[in-house]
Amino acid sequence: MISLFRGLRYVLLLAAAGVLVGAFLMFWEAIMMLWESYWMARLNSDTSVIVSVLRASDKILLGIVLMVVGCGIALGFALDIPEQQRSLLPQWMIIDTIAELKNLFFQMIILYLVVHFAAQVGEMQTSPNWEALVLPISALLLAGAMKLTASSHHLSEEGRRERGESRLGKTD
Repeated sequence: MISLFRGLRYVLLLAAAGVLVGAFLMFWEAIMMLWESYWMARLNSDTSVIVSVLRASDKILLGIVLMVVGCGIALGFALDIPEQQRSLLPQWMIIDTIAELKNLFFQMIILYLVVHFAAQVGEMQTSPNWEALVLPISALLLAGAMKLTASSHHLSEEGRRERGESRLGKTD
């Protein structure tokens, strides 16, 4: 039974590989958008490329986050790396808990909403109406939810360790 569960970690390697492929696709799409923006600005100097550059930077940031998540899944959950080799890895490659992964996803969604809002404001030809506030309010609410989630005691790895040690102390 244990060998079945240990074998499931190879599914995590497939997931990590899929996330890394997604990151490279985001990088490729961002490069293509920047290339188009360059030619658009070069051929027509009246055209503003701010929005397309913002969208390309959004894709680059999303690619970076996907790269961190893919490496974190592979190195944190799927592969058993000796502590000596693990200490040689950059800190951004190591995600130890699901709580860290969720926090990273919260940050990614908030970043996407902020950049998307900035791109929408850049595209607007008229003054924004009240409906334009939906994205920044959503980002603000998600930031609050992220803060609550990060500060909750049931997700704290240290709290779990302390409770586990105190339970062990009580049973001995």
